[in-house]
Amino acid sequence: MKDEPPADLIPDYTALMRLDDQVHVVLGAGNGMGQQSAHALAAFGATVVCVDLDAARAEAVAGEVKGIAWNGDITSRADVRRLFADVVAAKGRLDGVIDIVGLARAKPVVEYTDDDWAFHHDIVLRHAYLAIQYATEQWRALGTGGALTFVASAAGLLSAPGLGAYGAAKAALMSLVRTAAVELGPDGIRVNAVAPGVIRTPRSQGNPKWTDELVRANVERTPLRKLGYPPDVAGALLFFSSPLAGHVTGQTLVVDGGAGVVFNCESPS
Repeated sequence: MKDEPPADLIPDYTALMRLDDQVHVVLGAGNGMGQQSAHALAAFGATVVCVDLDAARAEAVAGEVKGIAWNGDITSRADVRRLFADVVAAKGRLDGVIDIVGLARAKPVVEYTDDDWAFHHDIVLRHAYLAIQYATEQWRALGTGGALTFVASAAGLLSAPGLGAYGAAKAALMSLVRTAAVELGPDGIRVNAVAPGVIRTPRSQGNPKWTDELVRANVERTPLRKLGYPPDVAGALLFFSSPLAGHVTGQTLVVDGGAGVVFNCESPS
């Protein structure tokens, strides 16, 4: 079949940035990258369904963005099925999903317990494949496509001492994204990921291990000479969620200030 170019080769790029009348779901919207993603989507016109295990946090962020709060456990198959059914029943459509949920328990690989290993695969992977399944179920019933965007991690692309199980689970998430993109592309469903490097989130702000010395070390090894913050990640997630990324699927965009492209070795010359 011959592919015909669009009649208008210069589209309205401003319109491609807008999400007016669209409905987007943010999994883990209660703070940090999830909260910023909800604000980014809302700023471009979307109605945002703010999902969090903590009902109060979901309500707070939904209030900030004039969205909809939804409380539940996204590692539960029944809850994820209910979530997407509720969204479509209430709004009649679903346009995108951003899933930022993840957590790491830092320790050497040789010290991991079976519980540690299972924890990482549940908190990084389980909700991702459930979101893919039940968002797709709704899109196929509606006869529409949409965008699924996941937060992976540079730990899944590079060596991350102390984060072996977390990095392995994030690497698996990026593989899942690629496979889902291929399988769901014919349905008009785009699947992508954003892989942050060192990001100063609200959770890290309260961590006593985040010393001034650690901050300086991370800044010095980053070409842009600064740490990343949640809005940096939200901007990349917003791009994948928008029509601007309408021909992008199966990709992982690294947001790390350039740290991952540095060959960390001193040359003798």
